[in-house]
Amino acid sequence: MLVVISDTHIGGSTALATPEYTVHNRYDLEAQTIHANRLQSWLWECWSDFWSYVKELQGKGKHARRLIVVHCGDVIDGVHNGSTQLMPEIGDQMQLALDILQPIAGRANAFFGIYGTGAHAGNENVYESQLYTELGAQAYGHQLTLDIDGYLHSFQHHGRSGGRPWTSSAAGLAAEVMLDYAQRGQKPPNFIWTGHTHRCDDSGMKFQETRAISLPSWQLKSSFSWKVAGNSVRSDIGGAIVLDGHIIDSSHMRYMGQADERSTIKV
Repeated sequence: MLVVISDTHIGGSTALATPEYTVHNRYDLEAQTIHANRLQSWLWECWSDFWSYVKELQGKGKHARRLIVVHCGDVIDGVHNGSTQLMPEIGDQMQLALDILQPIAGRANAFFGIYGTGAHAGNENVYESQLYTELGAQAYGHQLTLDIDGYLHSFQHHGRSGGRPWTSSAAGLAAEVMLDYAQRGQKPPNFIWTGHTHRCDDSGMKFQETRAISLPSWQLKSSFSWKVAGNSVRSDIGGAIVLDGHIIDSSHMRYMGQADERSTIKV
């Protein structure tokens, strides 16, 4: 069983966090306990539900399915662009990321990581390199190809999706990656996984053997997101679960009821 997650952006005030976490860890006299805000609390409920579902599918004992987990990048939010919607100390973000992801990596039979965007992952991906090492990742880098139960999976962070909810770039990405593999004399992957856009996109049956999928995220919209995509409210929240070459229950790729949904105020 393969589980693919992306764009957790841990450390951002609109992103995944535990119900309580500590800031200013560098000096115990300054350390403070912070309670998750409404957005983070909703994301944590979804995260807990997602991994409970994974555990249920995995099973127990000698009949338990092998679990392979891949994180497609932007693990932490980093300190970037003058934003105040984040924890200002990288050490605090790193510690919170380890608190959240170590139980997941510990349960997995294999854990892999993909480098995200430099603004979040650090120059030359220094933060994510350290995190993936501490999480015991078997391999990590800008791109990985894994053979899992006879299916080839290609992972990278930077993908594309259509600029509008009714458009798609997944088929174009699939064609581009297929051509790249073919030119190198390699068998094209069955699945191409990307993150970055925080939106689900899927080439579906456009190609017989290859399917490109843009992953959801674990971060609701920040002020920057409202600036570049203010007409649509939601970031897609969730992860992908693959069993025997098929995506299982896509509802776990789009959790509903997020705290920043559009609402009408009666006056």
